[in-house]
Amino acid sequence: MVKIKQVKTKNIFSKTSFRGYSYVINPYTGCASGCIYCHACFIQNFTNHQNELWGDFVDVKRWDGVVRTKRTVVGRNMLMSTITDPYNPVEEKYENTKQILERLREIGCNLTVCTRSDLVLRDIKILKEMNARVCMSVNSFDEIFVRQTEPKTTPIEKRLKALKELHKKGIYTILSISPIFPYITDFEEIVEKTRDYVDEYWFENLNLRQPYKLNVLNYIYLYYPELDKKYTDIYIKKDPQYWFFLRHKIIKYCRKHKLTYKIDFRYS
Repeated sequence: MVKIKQVKTKNIFSKTSFRGYSYVINPYTGCASGCIYCHACFIQNFTNHQNELWGDFVDVKRWDGVVRTKRTVVGRNMLMSTITDPYNPVEEKYENTKQILERLREIGCNLTVCTRSDLVLRDIKILKEMNARVCMSVNSFDEIFVRQTEPKTTPIEKRLKALKELHKKGIYTILSISPIFPYITDFEEIVEKTRDYVDEYWFENLNLRQPYKLNVLNYIYLYYPELDKKYTDIYIKKDPQYWFFLRHKIIKYCRKHKLTYKIDFRYS
Protein backbone atom coordinates (compact mmCIF):
# COMPACT_ATOMS: atom_id res chain seq x y z
CA MET A 1 0.00 0.00 0.00
CA VAL A 2 1.43 3.35 -1.07
CA LYS A 3 1.23 6.06 1.57
CA ILE A 4 -0.04 9.24 -0.06
CA LYS A 5 -0.19 12.69 1.46
CA GLN A 6 -0.67 16.17 0.07
CA VAL A 7 1.98 18.79 0.79
CA LYS A 8 2.10 22.50 0.06
CA THR A 9 4.96 23.94 -1.97
CA LYS A 10 5.72 27.47 -3.18
CA ASN A 11 6.90 26.43 -6.61
CA ILE A 12 7.24 23.23 -8.60
CA PHE A 13 10.13 24.51 -10.74
CA SER A 14 13.78 24.01 -9.75
CA LYS A 15 16.92 25.25 -11.44
CA THR A 16 19.01 22.42 -12.82
CA SER A 17 22.50 21.61 -14.03
CA PHE A 18 21.12 19.10 -16.56
CA ARG A 19 22.76 19.91 -19.87
CA GLY A 20 20.46 21.84 -22.16
CA TYR A 21 17.78 22.62 -19.56
CA SER A 22 17.09 25.65 -17.36
CA TYR A 23 14.54 24.13 -14.98
CA VAL A 24 13.15 20.77 -13.95
CA ILE A 25 9.56 20.09 -12.91
CA ASN A 26 8.72 17.39 -10.37
CA PRO A 27 4.95 17.16 -9.79
CA TYR A 28 5.44 14.66 -6.96
CA THR A 29 7.94 13.74 -4.27
CA GLY A 30 8.58 10.03 -4.32
CA CYS A 31 7.26 7.57 -6.87
CA ALA A 32 4.96 4.57 -6.64
CA SER A 33 6.86 2.66 -9.35
CA GLY A 34 9.38 1.27 -6.85
CA CYS A 35 12.36 0.72 -9.17
CA ILE A 36 15.18 -0.91 -7.20
CA TYR A 37 17.89 1.16 -8.93
CA CYS A 38 16.27 4.60 -8.66
CA HIS A 39 18.83 7.31 -7.91
CA ALA A 40 16.03 9.61 -6.70
CA CYS A 41 15.68 7.71 -3.43
CA PHE A 42 18.16 10.20 -1.92
CA ILE A 43 15.24 12.60 -1.61
CA GLN A 44 14.02 10.58 1.37
CA ASN A 45 16.72 12.22 3.49
CA PHE A 46 15.19 15.65 2.94
CA THR A 47 11.45 14.94 3.02
CA ASN A 48 10.85 13.11 6.31
CA HIS A 49 10.65 9.70 4.67
CA GLN A 50 13.88 8.20 6.04
CA ASN A 51 12.09 5.23 7.59
CA GLU A 52 9.99 4.34 4.54
CA LEU A 53 10.78 2.11 1.59
CA TRP A 54 11.26 3.72 -1.80
CA GLY A 55 8.09 3.11 -3.77
CA ASP A 56 5.88 3.03 -0.68
CA PHE A 57 5.21 6.77 -0.45
CA VAL A 58 4.25 9.68 -2.69
CA ASP A 59 3.79 13.30 -1.68
CA VAL A 60 1.28 15.06 -3.92
CA LYS A 61 2.47 18.63 -4.31
CA ARG A 62 -0.07 21.41 -3.96
CA TRP A 63 0.70 25.01 -4.87
CA ASP A 64 -0.94 28.38 -5.28
CA GLY A 65 -0.79 28.52 -9.04
CA VAL A 66 1.79 26.74 -11.17
CA VAL A 67 4.07 29.74 -11.64
CA ARG A 68 4.26 33.19 -10.14
CA THR A 69 5.67 34.95 -13.20
CA LYS A 70 5.91 34.07 -16.86
CA ARG A 71 9.57 35.02 -16.79
CA THR A 72 10.27 31.80 -14.90
CA VAL A 73 9.54 29.53 -17.84
CA VAL A 74 8.59 31.37 -21.01
CA GLY A 75 10.87 30.28 -23.81
CA ARG A 76 13.00 28.15 -21.48
CA ASN A 77 13.99 24.51 -21.89
CA MET A 78 12.15 22.55 -19.20
CA LEU A 79 12.54 18.91 -18.15
CA MET A 80 9.81 16.85 -16.46
CA SER A 81 10.89 14.96 -14.29
CA THR A 82 14.14 14.08 -12.50
CA ILE A 83 13.15 12.63 -9.10
CA THR A 84 9.75 11.16 -9.90
CA ASP A 85 7.80 9.80 -12.84
CA PRO A 86 5.24 12.47 -13.83
CA TYR A 87 2.93 9.64 -14.88
CA ASN A 88 3.57 7.36 -11.92
CA PRO A 89 0.41 5.49 -10.79
CA VAL A 90 -0.96 8.26 -8.52
CA GLU A 91 -1.16 10.69 -11.45
CA GLU A 92 -4.26 8.93 -12.72
CA LYS A 93 -6.14 10.17 -9.65
CA TYR A 94 -4.46 13.46 -8.72
CA GLU A 95 -3.61 14.82 -12.20
CA ASN A 96 -0.80 17.11 -11.06
CA THR A 97 1.07 16.60 -14.31
CA LYS A 98 -2.00 17.35 -16.41
CA GLN A 99 -2.65 20.59 -14.52
CA ILE A 100 0.94 21.70 -15.03
CA LEU A 101 0.82 20.93 -18.74
CA GLU A 102 -2.37 22.91 -19.16
CA ARG A 103 -0.78 25.93 -17.51
CA LEU A 104 2.48 25.63 -19.46
CA ARG A 105 0.51 25.44 -22.68
CA GLU A 106 -0.85 28.91 -21.92
CA ILE A 107 2.55 30.38 -21.11
CA GLY A 108 4.87 28.69 -23.60
CA CYS A 109 8.13 26.81 -23.04
CA ASN A 110 10.22 24.05 -24.58
CA LEU A 111 9.24 20.94 -22.64
CA THR A 112 10.64 17.41 -22.55
CA VAL A 113 8.61 14.86 -20.57
CA CYS A 114 10.35 11.73 -19.26
CA THR A 115 8.30 8.73 -18.19
CA ARG A 116 7.95 4.95 -18.09
CA SER A 117 4.16 5.00 -18.41
CA ASP A 118 1.66 4.84 -21.25
CA LEU A 119 -0.58 7.15 -19.21
CA VAL A 120 1.20 9.90 -21.12
CA LEU A 121 -1.23 9.16 -23.98
CA ARG A 122 -4.02 10.70 -21.92
CA ASP A 123 -2.41 14.12 -22.50
CA ILE A 124 -1.41 13.62 -26.11
CA LYS A 125 -3.56 16.53 -27.32
CA ILE A 126 -1.94 18.99 -24.89
CA LEU A 127 1.56 17.69 -25.65
CA LYS A 128 0.93 18.08 -29.37
CA GLU A 129 -0.29 21.63 -28.93
CA MET A 130 2.79 22.45 -26.84
CA ASN A 131 5.15 20.88 -29.37
CA ALA A 132 6.56 18.95 -26.42
CA ARG A 133 9.00 16.07 -26.67
CA VAL A 134 8.33 12.77 -24.89
CA CYS A 135 11.05 10.46 -23.62
CA MET A 136 10.14 6.88 -22.72
CA SER A 137 12.60 4.69 -20.78
CA VAL A 138 13.24 1.04 -21.67
CA ASN A 139 16.31 -1.02 -20.77
CA SER A 140 15.24 -4.58 -21.60
CA PHE A 141 12.61 -6.57 -23.47
CA ASP A 142 12.77 -9.29 -20.81
CA GLU A 143 9.54 -8.69 -18.91
CA ILE A 144 10.63 -10.92 -16.02
CA PHE A 145 13.72 -8.78 -15.50
CA VAL A 146 11.62 -5.62 -15.79
CA ARG A 147 9.07 -6.81 -13.24
CA GLN A 148 11.85 -7.72 -10.81
CA THR A 149 13.66 -4.38 -11.08
CA GLU A 150 10.69 -2.09 -11.85
CA PRO A 151 7.85 -3.85 -10.02
CA LYS A 152 5.06 -1.29 -10.56
CA THR A 153 5.95 0.21 -13.93
CA THR A 154 4.03 -0.13 -17.19
CA PRO A 155 4.83 -3.32 -19.18
CA ILE A 156 7.35 -2.85 -21.98
CA GLU A 157 4.95 -3.56 -24.85
CA LYS A 158 2.58 -0.85 -23.62
CA ARG A 159 5.46 1.63 -23.47
CA LEU A 160 6.46 0.82 -27.03
CA LYS A 161 2.88 1.12 -28.24
CA ALA A 162 2.70 4.52 -26.55
CA LEU A 163 5.84 5.65 -28.37
CA LYS A 164 4.39 4.48 -31.68
CA GLU A 165 1.19 6.44 -31.05
CA LEU A 166 3.07 9.57 -30.01
CA HIS A 167 5.24 9.37 -33.12
CA LYS A 168 2.19 8.78 -35.29
CA LYS A 169 0.65 11.98 -33.89
CA GLY A 170 3.73 13.97 -34.82
CA ILE A 171 5.26 14.25 -31.35
CA TYR A 172 9.05 14.11 -31.17
CA THR A 173 9.92 10.80 -29.48
CA ILE A 174 12.97 9.91 -27.45
CA LEU A 175 13.79 6.44 -26.20
CA SER A 176 16.05 6.44 -23.17
CA ILE A 177 17.88 3.14 -22.84
CA SER A 178 18.26 3.58 -19.13
CA PRO A 179 19.70 2.45 -16.91
CA ILE A 180 21.95 0.13 -18.87
CA PHE A 181 22.61 -2.96 -16.76
CA PRO A 182 26.05 -4.34 -17.71
CA TYR A 183 25.87 -7.58 -19.70
CA ILE A 184 22.06 -7.57 -19.45
CA THR A 185 20.83 -4.59 -21.46
CA ASP A 186 21.15 -5.16 -25.22
CA PHE A 187 21.00 -1.66 -26.69
CA GLU A 188 21.26 -2.87 -30.29
CA GLU A 189 18.21 -5.11 -29.89
CA ILE A 190 16.21 -2.21 -28.45
CA VAL A 191 17.23 0.19 -31.20
CA GLU A 192 16.56 -2.29 -34.00
CA LYS A 193 13.00 -2.89 -32.78
CA THR A 194 12.16 0.79 -32.30
CA ARG A 195 13.97 2.75 -35.01
CA ASP A 196 10.82 3.28 -37.09
CA TYR A 197 9.11 5.38 -34.44
CA VAL A 198 11.91 6.90 -32.34
CA ASP A 199 13.48 10.23 -33.27
CA GLU A 200 16.32 10.24 -30.75
CA TYR A 201 18.07 7.85 -28.37
CA TRP A 202 19.51 8.56 -24.94
CA PHE A 203 21.93 6.19 -23.22
CA GLU A 204 22.49 6.24 -19.46
CA ASN A 205 24.47 3.72 -17.46
CA LEU A 206 23.57 2.05 -14.19
CA ASN A 207 25.42 4.17 -11.66
CA LEU A 208 25.10 2.64 -8.20
CA ARG A 209 25.24 4.70 -5.03
CA GLN A 210 24.10 4.17 -1.47
CA PRO A 211 21.56 3.30 -0.20
CA TYR A 212 20.36 1.21 -3.15
CA LYS A 213 23.76 -0.08 -4.29
CA LEU A 214 23.70 -3.17 -2.09
CA ASN A 215 20.12 -4.00 -3.12
CA VAL A 216 21.06 -4.08 -6.80
CA LEU A 217 24.24 -6.07 -6.25
CA ASN A 218 22.32 -8.59 -4.14
CA TYR A 219 19.75 -8.85 -6.94
CA ILE A 220 22.51 -9.65 -9.44
CA TYR A 221 24.03 -12.23 -7.07
CA LEU A 222 20.64 -13.93 -6.66
CA TYR A 223 19.33 -13.91 -10.23
CA TYR A 224 22.49 -13.54 -12.36
CA PRO A 225 25.22 -15.27 -10.31
CA GLU A 226 27.35 -15.70 -13.43
CA LEU A 227 27.67 -11.89 -13.55
CA ASP A 228 28.57 -11.40 -9.89
CA LYS A 229 32.33 -11.08 -10.48
CA LYS A 230 31.83 -8.69 -13.39
CA TYR A 231 29.57 -6.45 -11.31
CA THR A 232 32.09 -6.59 -8.48
CA ASP A 233 34.78 -5.35 -10.87
CA ILE A 234 32.60 -2.48 -12.07
CA TYR A 235 30.90 -1.38 -8.85
CA ILE A 236 33.21 -2.49 -6.04
CA LYS A 237 36.65 -2.31 -7.66
CA LYS A 238 35.56 0.72 -9.71
CA ASP A 239 36.94 -0.56 -13.02
CA PRO A 240 35.48 1.72 -15.76
CA GLN A 241 36.72 -0.31 -18.73
CA TYR A 242 33.31 -1.81 -19.46
CA TRP A 243 31.75 1.64 -19.81
CA PHE A 244 34.62 2.97 -21.94
CA PHE A 245 34.21 0.05 -24.33
CA LEU A 246 30.42 0.35 -24.40
CA ARG A 247 30.53 4.10 -25.06
CA HIS A 248 32.79 3.51 -28.07
CA LYS A 249 30.47 0.75 -29.31
CA ILE A 250 27.37 2.97 -28.99
CA ILE A 251 29.01 5.88 -30.81
CA LYS A 252 30.17 3.62 -33.64
CA TYR A 253 26.72 2.03 -33.94
CA CYS A 254 24.78 5.30 -33.87
CA ARG A 255 27.04 6.95 -36.43
CA LYS A 256 26.78 3.95 -38.72
CA HIS A 257 22.98 4.07 -38.61
CA LYS A 258 22.83 7.89 -38.60
CA LEU A 259 20.93 8.06 -35.32
CA THR A 260 20.43 11.14 -33.21
CA TYR A 261 21.74 10.25 -29.76
CA LYS A 262 23.09 11.44 -26.43
CA ILE A 263 25.25 9.50 -23.97
CA ASP A 264 25.25 10.27 -20.26
CA PHE A 265 27.67 7.90 -18.58
CA ARG A 266 28.98 8.39 -15.07
CA TYR A 267 31.74 6.32 -13.57
CA SER A 268 31.67 7.10 -9.85
